[in-house]
Amino acid sequence: MFEQFPMIHYEFSFEGDGIEDLRNSGKELSESHMNTVSPILEADYMLRGYADVLPYIPLPEDVFYLDMHLQSFSHMYSLPDYYTKRTSVSSYLLIHTVHGSGLLEYEEKTYRLQEGDLFWIDCRNPHTYRTDGPFWEHTDIHIGGEGIPAFYEEYKKSGQCVRQISLNPDFMNDLESILEAYVTPDPRRTLKASHALRTMLVHLVLSGTSPERVSDKSSRSLHKIISYMHEHFPEPLSMDELARQAGFSKYHFSREFRKLTGFPPNEYLIRLRLEEAKNLLINTDLPVSRVAEYAGIENEAYFSRLFHQRMHMTPGTYRKQFAQP
Repeated sequence: MFEQFPMIHYEFSFEGDGIEDLRNSGKELSESHMNTVSPILEADYMLRGYADVLPYIPLPEDVFYLDMHLQSFSHMYSLPDYYTKRTSVSSYLLIHTVHGSGLLEYEEKTYRLQEGDLFWIDCRNPHTYRTDGPFWEHTDIHIGGEGIPAFYEEYKKSGQCVRQISLNPDFMNDLESILEAYVTPDPRRTLKASHALRTMLVHLVLSGTSPERVSDKSSRSLHKIISYMHEHFPEPLSMDELARQAGFSKYHFSREFRKLTGFPPNEYLIRLRLEEAKNLLINTDLPVSRVAEYAGIENEAYFSRLFHQRMHMTPGTYRKQFAQP
């Protein structure tokens, strides 16, 4: 698959401790290339085998680059004594085992990596990975950007940093799209590469353990209640009464509601009211007390506390920051 991309072939057999060893190795490396590899080679390592590495390609420093971007990609064939050990590197790493086997030590656990295994780790945490057996063929994908952590935290909720690629049949196509966007000259290259990377991360997150399903009968009842909440959120709404309308006990109502929406019913109602409050703060000159009242929260102090807890700013600050001129 990777033959179609302009890769640089390296055969290597050396060890080191950090990027300075690479600087002192006598290799002719441009400053831009050093800036690219230094965040991911700040490590203790033994490199032995060969690798095809995607060359550094200049990208504009625009918002899409800052959101998420490819730091490096390599297709590696590692021999038995290969290892990399890092601590506190500003990068996220995806490694897919193509053939052979490896070992990963991460967050006080050891994982044996077989053909088809894919792991995703935060390189700011101590980690070591190595060949386990006669060889380990794998692809290494280093990614960074402000948008990555939220995806990674969602990925971790399954409790698995290692998954079989069979759970994510889109992975190879997604990877091909990222590389294609990265190497094809285009003024919108950064946007396309960021979009392709985001698609891959969405598929990775969705490949985790599926949330509990709500039965069709429960789902129909809950959808009616949700519609009712959207229409009547400014009014006093009792969770007991909503549960009764749904035909559930209060406990069963809360559990099934959360399975369907991701929120407990009371939190869902709070967020409905805060969305209305945000709209009023931006588009009207109503005082905060009236905004709270129209949103269904009569106590201004309680409203301000709820708003600050969810939005991490006061209603007044939100209005100043987002109100229409």
